[in-house]
Amino acid sequence: MDNQKTSAIQWKQMISLLALYASVIIGWIAYHRYQPALLDTFDMREFEPILIWGQAIILILTPPLAGYLGDKYRNRLGNRLRIITLGVSFAAMIFMTVAFTLIVNPPRSFVLYALPVLVILWLFAMSLFTSPAISTIEMFSPSTKLPITVAALTITSDLLYSLEPVIVDIIDFLGGAATFAVGGIIVSISGYLLRKNSMAMTDDGKETRPDDFNPKTKMGKVILLGVGMGLFSGIIIEVFPDYLDKLKSIMGMSGQWVSSLVLVLTAIFSIVISRKVNKGNIVRLLLIGLLFAGVSTVGIFTIPNNMLIIVSLVVFAVFYAMVNVTALPLALQNTSVKEKVLGVGVFFCGFEIPNSLIDVMLI
Repeated sequence: MDNQKTSAIQWKQMISLLALYASVIIGWIAYHRYQPALLDTFDMREFEPILIWGQAIILILTPPLAGYLGDKYRNRLGNRLRIITLGVSFAAMIFMTVAFTLIVNPPRSFVLYALPVLVILWLFAMSLFTSPAISTIEMFSPSTKLPITVAALTITSDLLYSLEPVIVDIIDFLGGAATFAVGGIIVSISGYLLRKNSMAMTDDGKETRPDDFNPKTKMGKVILLGVGMGLFSGIIIEVFPDYLDKLKSIMGMSGQWVSSLVLVLTAIFSIVISRKVNKGNIVRLLLIGLLFAGVSTVGIFTIPNNMLIIVSLVVFAVFYAMVNVTALPLALQNTSVKEKVLGVGVFFCGFEIPNSLIDVMLI
């Protein structure tokens, strides 16, 4: 690669990564919408706690495993694309299998055993490729510009989750079978595009990086960064929607839409903050973000005045954005080149710990 390319963000490759990341988020929204519906349809509600516990275990343990395999393939074959392709193919296959199961409407005796297994396999497949795929961000951006590219991931995530009520309406309109079939197609196409565009960043199949920044690995810091970011993510997605229904009288919208508005604000602030982050201030900005996101969260749950809660939500959006654009770049700064995929996997392991605890407590 020439010097101009190595100092620039490779937006063509980033767009393919964002497309795959978007398909993952839409897949999760579809899963959370249809998991209870599927269990109701086949009179299997007693399996819900087991699936939530299984989801928690898989989402915590699979990312480091996927990261380890990604680094192993990269060190042996020159790139991490095989583990991404394997996970994408597996996830698409499970999508299609669930769609076919809903179409043929098999007897309950079959579904009783097959459906929980399919759900667990789908969770595993989605987790298998997500961390290695996101780790490719360090191929597409020099270290100094990671906050900008991570902000792009944040904006994609926040905007899609902010549109969750609309996406759920579309999912309901399509129906279960069509939703899972379309999900399989989208994951397959976006995975193919990421592989194709990532191969353009290799020399004879060997990955090339935009700079030679090679820090020492500090996995303890990496997992703590994931836990810090995951805690606020879990609160805003899992807890805020129901709690903020109390604001309906003055905002004229449900708690789900208030949470969506907070996520939109977070996406906007992420764009601004990402341009202010550099290697010298990234730690300070993260600590400030964690501190004031925590203070504003406490305020949201303890302040009795609804207008002050709204102010606290705006403050939360600012500092949650600050955490979003600094946590993953700082995790990558604390991971060596040889363990970069594992580092992202450990980060998402930490991210899922508070999310999974919230899900388990809400059973």
